[in-house]
Amino acid sequence: MDKHEKRARELKAQGNNCSISVYKAIAEDKRLDGDIPEPRSIEGKCGALLSAIKILQETGHEDKIEEFEKKFIEKFGYNKCRDLMTHEARCSDYVGECTKMLDEILEGEQ
Repeated sequence: MDKHEKRARELKAQGNNCSISVYKAIAEDKRLDGDIPEPRSIEGKCGALLSAIKILQETGHEDKIEEFEKKFIEKFGYNKCRDLMTHEARCSDYVGECTKMLDEILEGEQ
């Protein structure tokens, strides 16, 4: 587990929602200061996914958003919070996976 994934899971365990956990774990290193999307605020999508999309936009990786969401759906079967809540995974799994997937993309820019 890399440091961003670990940090995101820690933030979630401390009671932060999925959006805040993903965004803050990456933003602390990347010096991002945007508005954190509310969970389910766009088409009922998972907050971890929404924050990942926001980070991709803020770091100039808009071209990766469609692929990112596709990989998320391949991994978990859904992208909407209500559907994910019936899945065997937990919120912390979505948070961890989104952060890990973001790191794979963002590491390419260094």
